[in-house]
Amino acid sequence: MEQSIKKLFKQAVYHPESRLSGDIWRIVCEREKRASLISSWIYGTIGVVSFAIFIPVVNSLMVQFSQSGFYQYLSLAFSDLGSISMYWQEFMSSLAEAIPTTSLIFALLLLFIFLVSLKRAFVNFKSPLLSI
Repeated sequence: MEQSIKKLFKQAVYHPESRLSGDIWRIVCEREKRASLISSWIYGTIGVVSFAIFIPVVNSLMVQFSQSGFYQYLSLAFSDLGSISMYWQEFMSSLAEAIPTTSLIFALLLLFIFLVSLKRAFVNFKSPLLSI
């Protein structure tokens, strides 16, 4: 009996359906395209929202720079170089204290988010176009 089973297994040849592997590959490609398109739309939306928030933050940052006296300290560096060279440590600490760091960090973070999401959206959007 064992010999007959071996003989049957040796004679049996597996023939998969001819279209099965093509259908599976097509479904995998369609799912990858759909996932890539969805992620590019999500990244694009994040980029648009971060840019929309970035514009008022930059306006607020400019107002804070002018209110803090940063421009006056900076103009002093170009107008009176002699006194600054004598008191450069105090001048640098005053200049550093006049920077609105929280708003500057927030603006740079929004700019970073915008640029990264824009890059990722283009990469995800371009990859389905290359496979056509």
